[in-house]
Amino acid sequence: MNLRVAIVDDEKPARDRLRRLLGAMPGVEIVGEAGDVGSAVDLLDRERPDVCLLDVQMPGGDGFDVLRRVGTPPRVVFTTAFDHYAVRAFEVKSLDYLLKPVHKDRLREAIERARQLVEQAASPPTDVLRLLEEIRAGLPTAPVDPAPARAATAPMRIPAKRGARILLLDPSEVIWFESEDELVYARAADGRAMVERPLSELEELLAGSFFRIHRSYLVNLSRVGAIVPEDGGTYRVVMKDEAHTPLPLSRRQAQKLREIIPW
Repeated sequence: MNLRVAIVDDEKPARDRLRRLLGAMPGVEIVGEAGDVGSAVDLLDRERPDVCLLDVQMPGGDGFDVLRRVGTPPRVVFTTAFDHYAVRAFEVKSLDYLLKPVHKDRLREAIERARQLVEQAASPPTDVLRLLEEIRAGLPTAPVDPAPARAATAPMRIPAKRGARILLLDPSEVIWFESEDELVYARAADGRAMVERPLSELEELLAGSFFRIHRSYLVNLSRVGAIVPEDGGTYRVVMKDEAHTPLPLSRRQAQKLREIIPW
């Protein structure tokens, strides 16, 4: 039996990515997609999907409004840029919470969890609406000027995953972030953990304390131990980890780094 899935997100690139990832999974049928509250309610009432991949904010309201207005709230997997409730969501059984950009392995885990619920004929979790109420209460009620946010200090915690555990990383304890294909990892003294955010977003969030030395590396400036010249006018950045790991410093970024730390 195919698992019937609906996609609700106001961003077309996000819907396209979810559709592409779901299309590579056997036994999954996409029954439709919607980009605003009204069309989402129509879609869910009409198709009665097994599970809905649901964004939090969208035109005409939010995910709370969608679930309030449908006849029978579906099982929900959140796909959102808001990380404030990630740990809480993972504690609610039958409910998953995926941070954008959604990674295929995390999505596959969520879909398999939903499939097991359907096969067990389990009802949608009663905690969904309660969690959405908390999410809604935590969202801004008016547009916020992004400039002050960029000037503020780095976020206190960054959600990351190591195995089945959800870690809340203190940015000061992260030595560097690295990307491998579509995956991004945080490297700390006790190992690395997967972060469901692109390096470009982390670079903006952590501006001032982290620096993008290479397209694949974002380093903690306080954990840079040395800059070593190499043949051909290139450099390596030696990090203050146990292994004194050398990381590549691109020529273009070397010029920018000189403006921050003269050397």
